[in-house]
Amino acid sequence: MDTLDFSQTPVNRWLGLRLVRRSPSEAVVQQELRPEFLQEAGVVQGGLLTALADTAAVYVIWPDLGASRTMTGTNVAMQFLSAARVEEGALTATATPLRVGRRVAVCESSVHQGARLVCKGTFTFLITERA
Repeated sequence: MDTLDFSQTPVNRWLGLRLVRRSPSEAVVQQELRPEFLQEAGVVQGGLLTALADTAAVYVIWPDLGASRTMTGTNVAMQFLSAARVEEGALTATATPLRVGRRVAVCESSVHQGARLVCKGTFTFLITERA
């Protein structure tokens, strides 16, 4: 899959995600917020923040795997540091690889709303040959 496929991925379209830039050392994904993303306390629901961070982590690795390989998430650890609010504008997730091996990749992803850090996550992926 190349980076042009980003907008063709159904969940990316549904969540309103936009790939801002991507290289083997960084992926940046932006998301405009909608009222439907809020949980009971009026802030963006944590699972949606995780989905944004995960998508950035996937796209720092996925486009460079090649047609014969695929990847599956095996672990995620999120730290929620500040509430994200619709009225404060778009969210931006920036992912960087910590290690990319033949079988395992680990990435770190930070989500900001403006200059404020909202959350950070570490994502682990198993890399395998396609069947």
